[in-house]
Amino acid sequence: MMIRAASLLACATLLTACAGLGAPSSTDIQRLPVVRYGQAAPADRDFVLLYPAGADLPVNVQVDGSLLAKSDQAKLTVRVKRDVFVYRDQVSFDGKIWKRGQDCIGGNIVFSLPGDVPGSNGQARDGISPGVLAARFDLRGEAAGK
Repeated sequence: MMIRAASLLACATLLTACAGLGAPSSTDIQRLPVVRYGQAAPADRDFVLLYPAGADLPVNVQVDGSLLAKSDQAKLTVRVKRDVFVYRDQVSFDGKIWKRGQDCIGGNIVFSLPGDVPGSNGQARDGISPGVLAARFDLRGEAAGK
């Protein structure tokens, strides 16, 4: 019983210490170097990654596995509408005001097997619809209004 109490006390102490860490301040983040997507990142320090508005951003898509006799892959290219700065779980659209990424950007991933009716979540099959693998990224909150 004494070991349990000591373990619980240690866990509580660690959780309290972690809660005080919080997110880095905007001032701390602004001191970091900014690396544009496509440029080499500094090997020895933290940095902010910038996805510049209008820049082509490659996304590799691949479907494979032991079930398949033939696998395939494709390279897609997407573009963001506005600058997006990313540092850890923080996001900024101007490099100055930082918020949690999940408060600014949301989305989902959709997957369906070939033959499933789109939107039926596998509940209906028609035998002819192609499979779907899709990702959606949307602005949230104040960011969506701009």
